[in-house]
Amino acid sequence: MATHTYRPNNTLSALALASLSGLAFAQEQLPSVTVSGSAQAPVRLAGFGDTAQVRLPLQTLSIDAERLRSLGLNGLAALPQLDASVSDGYNASGYYAQLRVRGFELDNRFNLRRDGLPINGETALLLFNKSGAELLKGSSGLQAGTSSPAGLLNLRVKRPQGELLSVALDLESSASRSLQLDWSTRLNGEWGLRINALAAELDPWLRKSHGRQRGLAMALDWRASPTLLLELEAEHSHQQQPSQPGFSLLGERLPEPADIDRRRNLNDTPWRLPVVFNGNTASLRATQKLSTDWRLSLQAQRQGLRSDDRVAFPFGCSAENRFDRYCSDGSYDLYDFRSDNERRTSTALRAALEGQIGRHSLRLEALHTRYSTRLQQQAFNYAGTGSVFGGGSSSADPSLTDENTNRSERSQELALSDQWQLGSLELFGGLRHTRLQRAAVRTDGSRPTDYRQGFNTPWAGLSWTLAPELRLYASAGQGLAEGHQMPIRGQ
Repeated sequence: MATHTYRPNNTLSALALASLSGLAFAQEQLPSVTVSGSAQAPVRLAGFGDTAQVRLPLQTLSIDAERLRSLGLNGLAALPQLDASVSDGYNASGYYAQLRVRGFELDNRFNLRRDGLPINGETALLLFNKSGAELLKGSSGLQAGTSSPAGLLNLRVKRPQGELLSVALDLESSASRSLQLDWSTRLNGEWGLRINALAAELDPWLRKSHGRQRGLAMALDWRASPTLLLELEAEHSHQQQPSQPGFSLLGERLPEPADIDRRRNLNDTPWRLPVVFNGNTASLRATQKLSTDWRLSLQAQRQGLRSDDRVAFPFGCSAENRFDRYCSDGSYDLYDFRSDNERRTSTALRAALEGQIGRHSLRLEALHTRYSTRLQQQAFNYAGTGSVFGGGSSSADPSLTDENTNRSERSQELALSDQWQLGSLELFGGLRHTRLQRAAVRTDGSRPTDYRQGFNTPWAGLSWTLAPELRLYASAGQGLAEGHQMPIRGQ
């Protein structure tokens, strides 16, 4: 991990030096350093424009990239270290991060956003070109058509700014290392360009999990006129690393600390292969200022993912005829799992009109999204045995013997929100109407399913300023999670 130097309070430092030396140190005053935090940054994911985070009647978490870097954190798996309400849902080395918020799973297919537009999170989401992250906790039916009770996570892309050149080399005690480039420039005041690049060698504390990451991103903007801003950005990411299966019960007992080498990766057969994630994403945004109080934004985004999901997978104990745990002696059945050439695409088109009428801040949004998952047959074949203590006998069997499931989805959403300022009281309200069409079929053409659904998800809240540093708020809303017939209600 990179080394950072933290300065103590300088006045106290000077006094301490004076007491030790009794000389001229007491006469010198080091420059003061002020550390402060602010909740004034807007959380645009909430759907209420540039309203500061502290004024929203919502539970949110906003983290900028500099804070992540200062803590030595470089992935979504770091969020549980920053907020007590966030925990790991599944966080194996070499795989994509899955989070829980307030105990509910954040759905990687439906609850992730990138600059406000939906993306698929079933991949390695690298943060080398992200300026920060926003987490909206709780029911979020106003912000998203399908939304689990966990909320929404939005990643903000770095955009061009003034002249900037930053090169960072990070080293970790486990021998992982990365090199990042961040360069930004402006030409003639009209054009802006930003380039981000990443090269990382992964050598974590877990044995036999060496991997690598690569990333390249470009962001371009053009001030076409005093009222029109055009923004284009694109990124490519690659991660390749062996994954990590979990431990299980040893017969009727929990593994003892003496039984387990925490650094041992059960995915350590000679025939194992890494999990590979490749991602390409691009977006285009046009923002037109219509008048002093109104603006129109048009946004399009496409994400294409390709994955090879592969692992030597411990599963059950046929020797004891039990398949929900390992054998009493620590051995287990070992399977060769492979699902190559998984392809996922997400396309989103959005138009948003926002402005002011008197004390009302209004926002109207139309969103069209399409998702598709295209898979081939997968392997899940008995390959031999292994043990939590090492050893065993196995051989690869990549035969494609199991069917996968292809999925398609299309949705149209229309949302209206209103923020009404009444002195120290602010009222918030909104409604989103969603129409879904979803279909699934096995890779051999069997078990086809298809359904359509329309629903409304309202939300309302209020915020009352009692003093400059004291606010009371309340909110209530609905969301609809996949697999639920009834709306999810939350406060």
